[in-house]
This record gives sequence, structure tokens and C-alpha cells, in this order.
Amino acid sequence: MSDARENTDQVRTVETAETARLDQSGGDTDTLGGWLTGAREGSTELTGRTPSPRIRWAGIVWGLVFVAAGWATIWTLLDPERRSSFSEWVVGLSDGGWIIAAAVALGGLLLVTGLIAGLRAATGDGGRSTRRP
Repeated sequence: MSDARENTDQVRTVETAETARLDQSGGDTDTLGGWLTGAREGSTELTGRTPSPRIRWAGIVWGLVFVAAGWATIWTLLDPERRSSFSEWVVGLSDGGWIIAAAVALGGLLLVTGLIAGLRAATGDGGRSTRRP
């Protein structure tokens, strides 16, 4: 029972120290990085900066890439003539052809990654969009 009492006393000491720190700072707790003022009084008055939703460019771009790949796959598989032409092309690839196909695939990945980085840079501060007054 005395351990619980000691823990309670320690918590009260911490709360008292925190309250004293808040009193010295003038009551503005700045708890959310400057987004709210007067949090000590229970106010939700905004300082003028409101958060904007973050644009997830990687999700948008990769989603479009997968939609295009899925569309091309379905388009190829739906027609028996296209399907047989594609299978003949894949079987007929030489070692050099596979190397070129791998290089093109790697280039496509780098292109998409660069596009995502460019979109993030265009929106400013790494894609974390914030409205400023």
C-alpha cells in the first residue's frame, strides 16, 4: 500500500512541476506545434495555420501504373490472337532480348520514381502540404 502512495505522490510532484512550468510560460502550452493556442483554458482558437491533407503522390502514381498494366494485361488476354502473338514473342526472345526487356523495365521503374520525386518537389517541403497565411 505504501508503494502505491509513493507513486501517487511522485505523479502529483510531476503534475505540480508541469503546472508551474505552464504558469511561467504564460499559459500558452503550444502543445501541437503552434496549431492551437490557449489549450490550457480549453480554447481551440486557431493561430491561422490550418493543416492541409497530405498528397500521397507515390500512391497516386503507382496506382495509375498498376491500372495501366492491368488494362494492358486484360486487353492482351481477352483476344486469342493477341494472346498467341504475345506468347510467341516471349518464347522467341533471345538472351539479348531478355537483357533489353529487363533494362526497359528498370528504366520504367526509375522513370516512375523520378516522376514521384518531381511531384513531391513541385508541391513543396517533401509532399507535406501546409497552408500558410
